[in-house]
Amino acid sequence: MRWLVLFPLAIFLGYAVEGVSPQAYASESNYTDCPASPAAARTKFRHKRSRIFAKVGSARHRGVDLIATEGDENQTLGGKLAYTKADKDLEDEQVELFACIGHRWQPLGSTLSDDDGRFSLTITGAARLPVGMTDLYAHVPGDGSGTRFLGYVAAKDESVIVSDIDGTITASENAVFRAVLGMDIGHQPGAPEAFAQSGKTVVYVTARGDQLTHITREWLAAHGFPKGPMRFAKSMVTLPGESTVALKSSTLDSLGVQIAAGVGNRASDITAYQNAGLTPDRIFINVPEFSNEIRDQLAAGNATAFDHYAELRKALRR
Repeated sequence: MRWLVLFPLAIFLGYAVEGVSPQAYASESNYTDCPASPAAARTKFRHKRSRIFAKVGSARHRGVDLIATEGDENQTLGGKLAYTKADKDLEDEQVELFACIGHRWQPLGSTLSDDDGRFSLTITGAARLPVGMTDLYAHVPGDGSGTRFLGYVAAKDESVIVSDIDGTITASENAVFRAVLGMDIGHQPGAPEAFAQSGKTVVYVTARGDQLTHITREWLAAHGFPKGPMRFAKSMVTLPGESTVALKSSTLDSLGVQIAAGVGNRASDITAYQNAGLTPDRIFINVPEFSNEIRDQLAAGNATAFDHYAELRKALRR
């Protein structure tokens, strides 16, 4: 994935989208259940350095979408707090978590970020999120910034579709570089409709660094893809090949939800889906962008190729 090499260059040259807070991606018109953000109180930062970071650059917080099952005793919410184009960690600062329940933001608890700006909060008992999709919000009392993310709790025996993003549902593998520059990128024709008509939740799994969480979420919504939890790499760069296979295999193994089908476009996707236990008739690979790369795997019957999402509509409903 050549974009994985180009992305850090864009960040440090200052080309990445700047001045767009996570809250800008959560306008009132996009969410009908709850206000864009909870009416939470502001306090002071615990550390002077945090005040400085908040003043010199915009917030780049992101939540890690929860994926859980109905029978889980614990649900752990997490994310990262950061500021500026350099993605400077917000360390040892308070963050409050909320869930949109009954058309109102309900507090779930608070915690402190660690030395990497990451936070984690485990909820149990009656505080657990219900089956289905729930909007979540991480609020930083120090300056009132925050980020909206998603919680998904699968019902017993429910299965999901897993899809790669770049080149699989975007117009091409390297189109993401245009998104980093603030431009829109196209999607594969028929992909939103095929996923929406499947009747299943779609989990979007990508080797993109989680710095692109909000750009990706906004793009999916703008192009009509069904709402679903996302999984990113924690690191800015994941090299193609074995590193990507390891990342995706680990991600799929940790989902904890049955996978009904996997959609991708590269050899690494085929291998990761095989590692997750999917049979060839449930591994769908979009061609022809990487036909040469995947020729041997397709010839060996390791996956099912398709060149338009109209071909998948019936298969994804299984």
